[in-house]
Amino acid sequence: METAPLQPKDRIKGATRKAMQGLGFLHLRPTFQKLVRQHDRLKTLLTVEIGKAEKLLDTETLKQSRRDDRRDIGRKNGIFKHGIKGIKKITGKYNTSKPLTEVKIRCPCGLKWTWQDHASFLTKQEREERTMTWINECTRNLRTHSLKMTPGGMEIKLEALTDMLPLLQVTKNPSLDLGTRSLIYDVGPWKGENLLAGIEIFFQKNAYHPFATCGNSECSKTGPIPMSTIANNTTSEQPLPTRSIEHFCEGETCFKTDPTNFRSTRHRTRDRTFLDNAGIFDFLTLASGETIRDPVTTFREF
Repeated sequence: METAPLQPKDRIKGATRKAMQGLGFLHLRPTFQKLVRQHDRLKTLLTVEIGKAEKLLDTETLKQSRRDDRRDIGRKNGIFKHGIKGIKKITGKYNTSKPLTEVKIRCPCGLKWTWQDHASFLTKQEREERTMTWINECTRNLRTHSLKMTPGGMEIKLEALTDMLPLLQVTKNPSLDLGTRSLIYDVGPWKGENLLAGIEIFFQKNAYHPFATCGNSECSKTGPIPMSTIANNTTSEQPLPTRSIEHFCEGETCFKTDPTNFRSTRHRTRDRTFLDNAGIFDFLTLASGETIRDPVTTFREF
């Protein structure tokens, strides 16, 4: 028995068809579907089904939001862990959180000179006395420091890391008996007033570009040395001393702070010669001159 074609008056609208599909009545003939649509019970059933769909949608939205939050936390957690790892390394604290009382990091904390070889009628004792007079005059405004004479020269070590720049400035013109000067380093542990300076130096070292280069064209030395300093330029508006970081170049040509803050080459891209010299590309899986466009015939494993 063939079904008679639908007449225009028998056709139902799209909204009614979806409602019938959701309630499981789509298999009925259009005439019966119209009868079902007119029943009072249909509105109640539709309200219940819509409520179920909205609840399911809310549940899925909540799940998606939680997944997005976990993904975002995971990305930020990596940065956080690296930061914590660095702090733990310099503080030596790997377990329960404790107040930060000391840090260990390599910092410049003094200067040393070699004796200058030149013709002089002075005895060794007289040369040392003249040098002591000069160094005492230079360091009279500095805080606590220690001085030591050695057969090879003279060493001065500071108690306060923030006195390094003042020491470098007052010893620019050394005694005639002193030759080349160089920095003295120590890893601490730094405590008290040196605690903040050690932390500042740690973060500044991490902030440098890997190939940060001195701005002096005659030097071009890489590897700046951050030095924390305090300026006692207090005013009524600024009652506390101002702290700042200077960027020192240890090169023989310079041996002074770089006015460009080792940022003169920040836009340059270094060639890969240093990688070749380090043997980074010694173990290639593809022979030189071949590409992956064609079958590779010289493949070899590491």
